[in-house]
Amino acid sequence: MDYPILVTRCLIAALAIVTAPRAFASDLRIGSMCQAAWGNGYMKPIPPERTEKQRALAEKGDPQAQYFMGMVTEEKEESNRWLQKAMTNGSKGAAAYYAYRRDPRLEYFNNPERWHEDPDETHRCWWPRSGLSEADQTEILGAIIAAAEAGEPQPATWLWQMVTGGTRLGSTLVNCKVTHPLLKSSDAPKWAEIAARGGNPWAQEALCWAYTGATVPQRVRAPDVEWGFQANPAKAFQWCSIAAQNNCARGSFLLLSRLYDMGIGVEKSPELASYWTQRWDVVSPPNYGITSVSRPICSREQ
Repeated sequence: MDYPILVTRCLIAALAIVTAPRAFASDLRIGSMCQAAWGNGYMKPIPPERTEKQRALAEKGDPQAQYFMGMVTEEKEESNRWLQKAMTNGSKGAAAYYAYRRDPRLEYFNNPERWHEDPDETHRCWWPRSGLSEADQTEILGAIIAAAEAGEPQPATWLWQMVTGGTRLGSTLVNCKVTHPLLKSSDAPKWAEIAARGGNPWAQEALCWAYTGATVPQRVRAPDVEWGFQANPAKAFQWCSIAAQNNCARGSFLLLSRLYDMGIGVEKSPELASYWTQRWDVVSPPNYGITSVSRPICSREQ
């Protein structure tokens, strides 16, 4: 295939990013999958100039800037002050993050040396929470759900982890059962899509896999039935195309290649199937929480 034609097809695939519905509540974007471990809520240090700009806005009463300062400020008391100001000014995202930090296990999760000290591996589950009363759990979940339903991507990411039985430390053999009445496994697509539309490449890749697996289970492992994903070729291609724009979501490259190879949700194209397979070989695996390679998606050198 001629190179100009390949570039044109790549750009057409990339249009899914522009045309995809956007469900987030604000322009606040804190990190990406390469910049922060979205699933764990950890933050990468923000450039000082950006922090100072947000601080100036926060001091003028901007609730989103106050939320930002609450997220990136390391000193806990000052961080809480910013979050409380944001909450007073109506930020549901700040309320969710403030509630999230009431988890007594955060100190454990933030200390890698302790990860293997606890013999009870269920403590690694996103849910249930240990050390919290039922009333506290309901209050915390209520704040997180309200923020996610308002379109905040980070709370939606936490909920995706909770309803799919995810673990905080990647322990695949831990059985994390969904136990709270506010958490429903069938809500997995909803929370994942809010997180993905809010800019979380990890959630975009998860949707790419889930819809592809639900559509062609004979070729790709299908998601758990109780999660509620239905066969949908169009959504499989949409989310794989979106996820593949970010090197952090490297796994979507091979899935997108399969969709082009089989003609699922898109016109069959052996050339583009080969392109995405080769791109998977070129891009290094993401170094979560630190950085990743960043190249133009259709550069001549690739």
